[in-house]
Amino acid sequence: MKASPSQDAAPVRAKSLHPPRPRAGLLRGLAAGAILPSGILTTLPMRYMHSMVQAAVARGLPREQVQSWAGGISAEMLEAPRARVGLPQFSRLYAALTLRLQDEGAGLSSIQIAPGAAETMTRAGLSANSLGECAEIFAKSLNATVHGMRVAFRGDRQGLHITLTELQPIEDDRHNTYEVILFTAYSTMSWLFGRRPPLVSVDFPSPAPKHLFELRTLFAGPVRFNQPVAALHFTPDSQSMPVVRRPAEIPGFLRRAPASFIEALLNKGELALRVRQTIHDGLPALRTLNEVAEQLALSPRSLHRKLDAENQSFQKVKDELRRDLALHALTRTDTPLKQIALAVGFVDQASFQRAFLHWTGRPPGTWRRMASSAR
Repeated sequence: MKASPSQDAAPVRAKSLHPPRPRAGLLRGLAAGAILPSGILTTLPMRYMHSMVQAAVARGLPREQVQSWAGGISAEMLEAPRARVGLPQFSRLYAALTLRLQDEGAGLSSIQIAPGAAETMTRAGLSANSLGECAEIFAKSLNATVHGMRVAFRGDRQGLHITLTELQPIEDDRHNTYEVILFTAYSTMSWLFGRRPPLVSVDFPSPAPKHLFELRTLFAGPVRFNQPVAALHFTPDSQSMPVVRRPAEIPGFLRRAPASFIEALLNKGELALRVRQTIHDGLPALRTLNEVAEQLALSPRSLHRKLDAENQSFQKVKDELRRDLALHALTRTDTPLKQIALAVGFVDQASFQRAFLHWTGRPPGTWRRMASSAR
């Protein structure tokens, strides 16, 4: 069987054959500025940025100005199928469009979401004692802030249910409309409860989009399409989940939106984050599964099993960390490719180039050129 690019690139275990240590300044540069308040640098599929730019242009805003609000994203980068963008850039554009369009959906939804909707839900939800109470409060808040929808709540033996019904048929951007509304509600709940509430399912009345995999990673339950109505169906055993946030935390959460919303949903399991940090701390030497397990006082088999329970794998965590650090270095520094390769644990530049092409669909040199053209 042909090895994956990341497997090809794994360093030989013998200590004498570890890649030479790059300049200390580079590692500090990859770590500083690559750290978000919730942990190590997060990137998102460029599709989300592309959708926002297209929506803004359709509403009459100049394309060049819109792209500049994101810190400079070239048209070539927007169109790259497997391209990714840093969460800070995404957040800057989202915040700028929300302010300019007076729409908390940043123009992605055909139904305008009134400014202050997220704050209304967050503050109201904080008064709840449990998920059962919070879901009912959220349904009422959505009814008050999202026009053109009837939002209902019910609880029964099958769980908790928030359903959305169109008062008038939505002609344009139907799926995006529901995605924005359900994303906002579910991410706010996830923040309030400190984890994603488990779902029986999240339902969309529209056909499955091309980015189905991305949607499935956001929600803690099956995602269904072509359903009678849009809905969040929570599991019966989630009803008593307690709110863990305090009123003093709300301003910071809202000030960092939408990054804080996305982080609440992209939050990997606690163990996956510890594994990611342990690998990061060992760079440029690339720690093996056995070495990371030892650092975390686990057996390799237990580490594998516990990661699997979080829908993660050691290889996936390792690849995502190296990819995100490499993207940051390529777009935010002028560090030579060879030094970036060594800094993120590759044995040579050729191995790094193969892996990067596998991750993003573009060679690292091409990606740097595209990023430079937009600066």
